[in-house]
Amino acid sequence: MIKLVVFDWNGTLIADTHACMDADNSVLKVYGGRPVNLQEYRKTIVIPAIEFFVKNGVDRTRLIRDAKEVSKSFHTFYESRAAKVRTRNGARKLLAWLFKNKIETMILSNHSAIGIEKQLGRLGLRKYFSHVFANSNLATALQGQNKREKLTAFLRGNSASSAETIIIGDSPEEVEIGKYTGIKTVAIKNGYYSTQRLKESNPDYLIGNLNQLIGIIEKLR
Repeated sequence: MIKLVVFDWNGTLIADTHACMDADNSVLKVYGGRPVNLQEYRKTIVIPAIEFFVKNGVDRTRLIRDAKEVSKSFHTFYESRAAKVRTRNGARKLLAWLFKNKIETMILSNHSAIGIEKQLGRLGLRKYFSHVFANSNLATALQGQNKREKLTAFLRGNSASSAETIIIGDSPEEVEIGKYTGIKTVAIKNGYYSTQRLKESNPDYLIGNLNQLIGIIEKLR
C-alpha cells in the first residue's frame, strides 16, 4: 500500500520545459555557449546544470567563478517565463485523488524553494503537500545536487516504509534516487528529458500522463 508519493517539480507537476529551456539558452548566449532546440535540450540537459552549460560550449572555470551571477541570470529569466505556466495534464486530478485517499505527498526539487512556494500559491496547490524540499541557495543546482541526501534523511523519520513510498519525476535523477533509497520509481515522458534517456534509467514504470499514476498506486495497494 502506497502511503507517500514523492514528486519532482519542474517538468513533472508543471509544464515549464520550454520556460526552462529558454532561460538556459539565455545563459548560453550570455556566456558564449551554443543555444539548443528542444530535441537537443532533452538530449543534453543534466543536473548539476554546470555540466549542461559546459557540454554546450561554456567555459567551466568561468561558470564556477561567476556561479552567483549565472544563477541570478537564469532565475530572473525563468521566473518571468514561468509566471503563466500551467500544471501538467492530469496533475490536479491526481493530487485531488491522493488527498482524498489520505496519501501523503511531498516535493523534492533542485529548484528554488521561494520559486516553488510562489508557484504553489499561484496555482492553488499548496494544501496538497506536507513538505517541500528545494534549494534556498540559487547557485546550488548549478554546482551540485543534494536531493538524494534530503530524501534519505526524510525517509528515516517518516512512518512510510520503502515499500509504501513511490517517487515520480521527468529525469533519470529521480529513478537513481528511488533505486538508492529502495522505493518504487515512475518516470514521466515529455518533460525535460528525452524518452530514450528515461528508458535507459530503467524506472519501474514509464508513463505519459499523471493520471496513469492512480492506476499504478491502486495496483500496489
